[in-house]
Amino acid sequence: MKIKDRISLCKKLGYTNLTACLEKIEYLEQNGIEEFLKKDFPYDFVLGNEVFLKKVIEICGDEKDLKFFEKLREKMSKKPGSLFVNTKFKKISQPIFSLAAMQGLLNISIDRKNFEDKSQELEYVKFYVNRHYLENNGKLKLWGKIQGYIYKSDSFDKYIVFDVDGNIIDELENFNPKKIFK
Repeated sequence: MKIKDRISLCKKLGYTNLTACLEKIEYLEQNGIEEFLKKDFPYDFVLGNEVFLKKVIEICGDEKDLKFFEKLREKMSKKPGSLFVNTKFKKISQPIFSLAAMQGLLNISIDRKNFEDKSQELEYVKFYVNRHYLENNGKLKLWGKIQGYIYKSDSFDKYIVFDVDGNIIDELENFNPKKIFK
């Protein structure tokens, strides 16, 4: 996107101190819409990055730029999915601080930004489950033998239960990991 009159654009956007606006415009022209959305500019007390970009596109861009921006924004705003490793752990005498320190082994975050649809997401999770089980030789330190996996993301209405080979074996309406530790 090429912007002809940068100073006029900054004034239209409400900037009195033009430095921050001009820096953003220069970055946008050099790197494009996608890189601009990824960049974390400091807040300039006029417009946040997404609002700034959308207004610049509305003023200087075309319909194609606006559609590209909306698609990218949707893709980047996807929350990660959560994969819970079910070990059917029973607390006996382990100190609570040890359990808290090792909690990260049970909850795995799955980045969903690169999936076009939920079938692609599901295929990746199946692959990940199988690989995770093999890489850990079927056991998690402190937690014990892996029994299966439970996955949830905004793409699915229910919790999806996987066996250790990555096959879907069930779907749950609700899931509370605390109830597993009885």
